[in-house]
Formats: sequence, structure tokens, C-alpha cells
Amino acid sequence: MSDGVDAGTVRAPAQSVWSETAKHVVSERARIRSGIPPLDRQIQGLLPNRPYVVSGNPGTGKSVACLEFLDVAIQHNERAALLTHDDPEDVLATAEFLGMELEPALVDGRLTILRFHLDFPRRFGRASSPDEVFGELRRHLQDTSIKRLAIDSIVPLLEGGGSSSAAMFALTRHLEDMHVTALLTYPGDVGGLYDRRLEPLMQRAAGLFHLAAGPGGRRRGTLEIRKLRFEAPSVAPIQFRIEPGAGYVQDGEPNAPEDALRAERMHHVLLVNLDTPFPDDLLKGLEREFRVTVRAGASAAFSDLGRSGVGGVLLNVRRDVIGDAVQIVRELRSADVRVPIMMVTPYVLRSSDRARALRAGADEFLSATLPQDEFIERVASTTRRGRSPNTVPPRSDQPQVLQPMTTSGTYVPLDSQAFNTAVRSHISRTRAPYFTMLILQPEHGYSAMAAEAVLRTARVDSGDLVGLHNGHVMLLADGARPKDLEPFLARLTSRWSGNGKSGALQYEAIGYPTEDDRVHRMVGVSTG
Repeated sequence: MSDGVDAGTVRAPAQSVWSETAKHVVSERARIRSGIPPLDRQIQGLLPNRPYVVSGNPGTGKSVACLEFLDVAIQHNERAALLTHDDPEDVLATAEFLGMELEPALVDGRLTILRFHLDFPRRFGRASSPDEVFGELRRHLQDTSIKRLAIDSIVPLLEGGGSSSAAMFALTRHLEDMHVTALLTYPGDVGGLYDRRLEPLMQRAAGLFHLAAGPGGRRRGTLEIRKLRFEAPSVAPIQFRIEPGAGYVQDGEPNAPEDALRAERMHHVLLVNLDTPFPDDLLKGLEREFRVTVRAGASAAFSDLGRSGVGGVLLNVRRDVIGDAVQIVRELRSADVRVPIMMVTPYVLRSSDRARALRAGADEFLSATLPQDEFIERVASTTRRGRSPNTVPPRSDQPQVLQPMTTSGTYVPLDSQAFNTAVRSHISRTRAPYFTMLILQPEHGYSAMAAEAVLRTARVDSGDLVGLHNGHVMLLADGARPKDLEPFLARLTSRWSGNGKSGALQYEAIGYPTEDDRVHRMVGVSTG
């Protein structure tokens, strides 16, 4: 050849207008998961090293899609990055809701979160070129090792880029140079007439997905596959819902990934200790059959439940913290948490406590004294059974009149009038009043001291009420029959004897509703 170029070789000029893509074709045939189960089932994954766009109005689930997209890389120990205008704390809170644990990934460098500066559009517009800004972004991300990048959303780039498409052109070029799979969100609908500044991105995007809010209410919608540059089994619209601990779930026919996820969750239980440590033998037995996460304190019931995606919650409680446990159950149900909740205790709970817990949304009561095999089978049966999808946040059923306490947190007895008023209120508002009225009188006086001993022994946190009347100590033992009070009386006698006072505590027990007429007369309830 006259120009000296070998006929068997084609060399591109130094500033070629053509990009070399053939060498990437073979690797791009292998699909990778998007992280959104209904979408993966429908299109069998994404082509790697390409950008994808998710559009939709605010609240349709774009940020959730970004987190699920990034979580795939994190789970495979690959580096991922998120560029967002949201507060990082809000990002972490959303991830916890979805059942993702991002903090370890942030610590060990698998995940980087960058936030748009408040005046990013102005700063971007004043840059000498978009390449300057994207070059800085790549230096922040150490782009040679980033596998997935989500930008939520691209609006700041559009606003800072002026009226031309230069910003989107530079963005797509830098994404190609990084060999990164990218998910970019746009708050609107790019179908039909759309912002022409997006044209370079639309030309290079391997897929365009649109999220539309559905008529089914909160966290439901439709995922439309607007464009796809590769073959897929189906591009039909996908009806979805977003669930705590699971993220995107397809409505209608269950799919295999969702079934597998459900099976995995059924074998993961969260044990929240509100009592002394859980019995070792039961814990070891559980760990042979389940993946067990153990946490101490009430707050763990929220953070770990959302993060872990569990199939059941075990609340290990004492009698004197049953009120806290009921409140945890109520708040979980109010937050639309639908996994089974099991209360575990070595004690015999009063029927009123069990009724309160059931009304709040508890599913099962397990004794810590059960044989190991029976205990495990009961847990397994409850997780398999699950909870009704029609869970309704329960109403509060706490007593209208509670035992008063001082500013230092010490309970004090009600006076005669206040006690009678409290009992009348309890009878009128409780669906099925069931209690024992205990009348105690110290043999040698000391009624105030006896009232203090009763307050320290009774279950005032669970609805018991203590009052003083003409030298007598009055106790409403909620949900107890007269014969149920024997353990209470034994503890009270021991406490009273420990005070060093001579004389016995004389008492009389009156059951309600067995002796309802007598109780009505005592507290002034009209029976006419």
C-alpha cells in the first residue's frame, strides 16, 4: 500500500470517532442480576458494563431499586457506589427497612456513598468542562475497582449542564471508560416527549424501566419495560409491591426467587432478650435448626428485624416487663411488620397479659421450660404458618387509669376515691372484666408500709391497681382468680416478714365476675 499500512492490519487513527466495542461483546452476553427479583425473573438479568435508566414520579420506588441493584455487588464482595442527593442516614434507614446491612460495607470499602453538594448545579455549570467534574468523581471512586454505580438522580447533572446535552454525553463516555454497570434514576416520565438533553444517555442505555404508582395503595405499583437492547423472555408490565425485609416482590403468581427468599427467611429467627439470657439448651437447639440472631433490648426488635429479613421474632420476657413487650408488638404491627411474633417466658402469664399481647398482634406464647424438641417444633410450626396478610394495626388497650408515681419514678397508692373510680373505669371499658379484688389489713396497723410492700410485689406495669381505704390496702389483681394469688401472697408475706414487723397480713379475696354484685357495691357501680 502506498501509505505504508500493512494490508492485513487496520489501525485506527489517534483520535478515532469510532469506539472499539467488539472486544466487549463476548463478556456482555453473560447476564448479571439487577437485584430486583421480579425484573430478573422477567428479563433474566442485565448486560454488564452498560447504563440503565429507571424513571418514575417521587415515591414510586426508584431509590429502593438503586439499593437492591447495589446490594448484589456488596453481597459478592465487589465495590459499589451511590451518588445521591439524600442524607446518608436516610439511605441507611431505607436499607434497614429492606433488610440490607450496609454499615459493614461502608466500613470495609465495598460501598461508597457520595452526596451532591447543595449548590452542585451552580458549581457544575461553572466548571471549565463536564469532564473536569466527572474526572473528580472518578478519582473519588477509584473507578478501576467499582463494579456498580447508582446515581439517584441525574437531575443535578442536567440542571448544571445548561441547555445542551454535553453533560449527558460526558457522563455516558465516563461510564463506558469505567467499564461499570450503572443504574440512573430520573424523576418523571421519559416516554414520548422528554428532555432532549437526555438523548446521549437514551442512545447508550441498555434498558429503560418506568415505575408507576398502582391503585393498591402504599408501596405498590407497576414496572414497565420501556426499552431493552437485548432479548428477554418477556417485556410485559410487572405488578409489584415493596415489603419490609424483602424489597421488590411480584404480585400474582409467586416466582422461584421469591419462594427461595421466603424459605430462607423462615429459617432465620430474631431472639430479643428483655429478660436474663435465654436458656443455653434451648438456644443451642434453635441454632441447630435455625439461623439465630440474638440481640438485647427493645430497640433491636426494629433495627434487626428490618435488616435481617427474619421468619419469626422471639421476645424473651419477664412478668414485670410484659408491658414493654406488648408495646413492642403493637409498634411492630403498626409499622406493618407481618412476621410471626412469639413471646417466651419461664413464668405463667396471667390471662389478661396474654389477651393484651394477642390484641396487640402476638402470635404464640412459649414456655422456656418446654422440652427442647417441642419448643423447636412450636417455633418451626409458627414460622411456617406465618401471619395473616390482613394484619390491621391494633388499637391501644392500656388502662385509662394507671398507678400514679412520683417524679422519681416510685409508685404510690391511690386514695379511696381514686381507687374506686379506677375500678369502675376498668369494669366499664374492658371487654370481659376478669380480676380479683384483694383486701389486706396489717394486724397491727402500718397500712402505708403494707401498701408499699404490695406495690413492690404486684404487677402494676401489667394493669394491677393498689389503693388505700380506711386502713385497708386494696389490690385489683387484673386477670387473676382468687386461687391464682397464692404465689403473690407467698412473695408478699416474705417481703412483709423481712420488714421486721410483727403480726400477720389479714386478707380477703373477692373474684370478679363471680361476686360482681359485691364488687359493684364496694366501688359504687350502679346495677339498676
